[in-house]
Amino acid sequence: MSRALLGLCALVLALSARSQGEELKALSARPVPEALREMQRSNVRSYFIYQNATQVLPIVDDFSVDRTRKLWAQPSDPDVSLDQTIYALEVAGLSDPDMAFSTDTTFTYVVDIGQPDTVIITAVPLPEVMVLVRNLNVYPPTEETVTAWPPYNVYDTLQAPPAVTIPLFAPQLVQDSLLVYVVAPDPRVYIQADNSQVPWTLWADDDVHVNGTYPVSPPTIGVATFDGLARTGYPYNYANYAAYGIADHLTSVPINLSYSVADSVYLSFLYQAQGLSGDQTPQMQDSLVLEFYSPSEDSWNRVWRTPYPGTNVVQPFQQVMIPIKEFRYLQNGFRMRFLNYATLSGSFDHWHLDYVRLGIQRTFDDTTFVDVAYLYPESSLLGTYTSIPFNRFSQAPEAYMAQSVDAVQRNLDDEDRFISWRMRAGIDGGPMPAPGPILGNNTSGNASAVFNAPHAVYNSPNEFFYDPALSTDAAFWRVQFITNATPDVNRYNDTITFVQELSNYYAYDDGSAEMGYGLNVSGGRLAYRFDLLGADSLRAIRMYFNPMANEPPLQQPLQGNFLITVWTSLSPEVIQHQNFSFSSPEYRLDGLNKFVEYPLDSTIHVEGTIYIGWVQTSAANMNLGFDRNRNNSNKIFYRVGSSWQNTSFQGSLMMRPVFASAVDPFTSVDELPLPEGRLLVFPNPATDHYQLRMDQELGAGAYVVVHDALGRELQRAPWQPGMALGTIGMANGLHLVRVMDGQGSMIAQGRLMIQR
Repeated sequence: MSRALLGLCALVLALSARSQGEELKALSARPVPEALREMQRSNVRSYFIYQNATQVLPIVDDFSVDRTRKLWAQPSDPDVSLDQTIYALEVAGLSDPDMAFSTDTTFTYVVDIGQPDTVIITAVPLPEVMVLVRNLNVYPPTEETVTAWPPYNVYDTLQAPPAVTIPLFAPQLVQDSLLVYVVAPDPRVYIQADNSQVPWTLWADDDVHVNGTYPVSPPTIGVATFDGLARTGYPYNYANYAAYGIADHLTSVPINLSYSVADSVYLSFLYQAQGLSGDQTPQMQDSLVLEFYSPSEDSWNRVWRTPYPGTNVVQPFQQVMIPIKEFRYLQNGFRMRFLNYATLSGSFDHWHLDYVRLGIQRTFDDTTFVDVAYLYPESSLLGTYTSIPFNRFSQAPEAYMAQSVDAVQRNLDDEDRFISWRMRAGIDGGPMPAPGPILGNNTSGNASAVFNAPHAVYNSPNEFFYDPALSTDAAFWRVQFITNATPDVNRYNDTITFVQELSNYYAYDDGSAEMGYGLNVSGGRLAYRFDLLGADSLRAIRMYFNPMANEPPLQQPLQGNFLITVWTSLSPEVIQHQNFSFSSPEYRLDGLNKFVEYPLDSTIHVEGTIYIGWVQTSAANMNLGFDRNRNNSNKIFYRVGSSWQNTSFQGSLMMRPVFASAVDPFTSVDELPLPEGRLLVFPNPATDHYQLRMDQELGAGAYVVVHDALGRELQRAPWQPGMALGTIGMANGLHLVRVMDGQGSMIAQGRLMIQR
């Protein structure tokens, strides 16, 4: 089914979230790689001031490119400079790195033991001092002056000089510092329709998710999505599932709006609720809000708001026109910001914002765009699959290329346009060739219309296929689709770019999850059909699991366990292979849509039709990534009772069979530090020994204890970093490894499979 038809179905059908043991849920996290690095930074306090150039009219942003300012600067970045060091404590205008004070009175204790059986103790307060204390948790820091005393007491025994100074164990005031850095403006430029250049950065924050896969039939490729996830990609409030409030902001940089009412300044934008992402439960208290900033009043004022639709039928994008007539806004330094009210515990309650325009000499009916654009990203030039093993492809490349790709386009103008399109492709990292021949055109009847634009691939006049002779064992091709119509106010949305990988796996998905799929029945079976292009050696399955919000009272995903299973038939059910070692969902924190590889206990020979999947041992929905832009539902099967059923949801699982090959690009990913509290057990399965690793310091007395499947303790040893343990006397099968602190509380645990 084409993407356009999928979008049409979403517009007219209510979206079910649960069906006979299977569920489709909102994503609960969208991890940003920089957030993990931020958590691993040193504890030195720092604050970054991001400088942005002022924008001038006209302003146009359709989010086909990301113009948000990424707020992840590091002190070592070339565009970052240290501006000042602010100290927490100051006395008489001076700060010392070793300053410390007590807010309780400290004393000199004079002890006289000169008389028999008599001890006289005299307490004399030490000199007080006025300390300026700054709160470095906010910027600019707040200040207060407090009375304090030295961070020690003095004991002076008259008969046994000299006096002894005893420091306080934990003085209330200890010197700290805040390093303030300045980040220079982004030097890039954005090219307007008239070829003039303006600063690239339009938005001063990065709460929103700029993407092309979440909306349904957007005006152009790319939207800014508002939800309940912070800029880190994690929920604003993970602990409280029902938490509600203001979530994302999208705030413009300062704009020179020094115009008069007669200049007829208008702001317009388009928005859509829900789309292909988020949850499917309308919540009328949710809303999208627009606020204006008045430079002269130094205040934000709410000027527009819309509530969430009262239906789970996805509505088309709607355009809003707002005149700006008040002098308090018509000034240099004007800013605008969008925000949303949402559930704060996950990727719920989505709003998609598109085509923001701010300009002069506009009218209330200036709602058309002299623009032709693509609507969605693409991911493959292959037929059926989005990726296949390189060795299979190289045997008959022409056979595996798509005849054509329908790249959806829209003419936003209310007049017909002469539209033509081309493509080009080259090895990723190398020079791109000139665009090829015109692959198609649309010349009439396209005013204000959405249409499928067939881009010929291995078909006249293109006859294109990836040349395997240019690569060895794996290939990465950069592909561009390019549409053209003149005049056109925005060239950024006229090009689709993607990289096609051909290495060692098959894939149906486009690499982007819009929701999470799972079964909620213990013993549930999930099977995904693949029709192989020849005999091969299956060694692993790659899957993308997305963390789920803490939705009570359900079993949590981390409690999920499953056995990797391979079938050759579902009716009758024939299992070719099943791991005897249990697996658990692993949720990667180093980026969005990151797959995890689950090896088979042994590599197996496969050919023809196979089904890959699992048998789960609990009712925990493990939230497997679900791509809603490519429909392969006829290949997804599940069983929670006596028979297999086809899924009721349209989309593709983010599950890929992996085969033995000479080159495996997946394994070249840099190893990341383990998150705190995570135990790595390797090799796993183990034969005669295994090792343990944790990337954190453990206190004195920490130890390791190993139990078998019956709970019997088999090993106990003091913890040592990178320690290796033998398996003598331990039977084949699953074992539980726990790391305990000196008081016997568990720090971390992992599973060990022994296989000889």
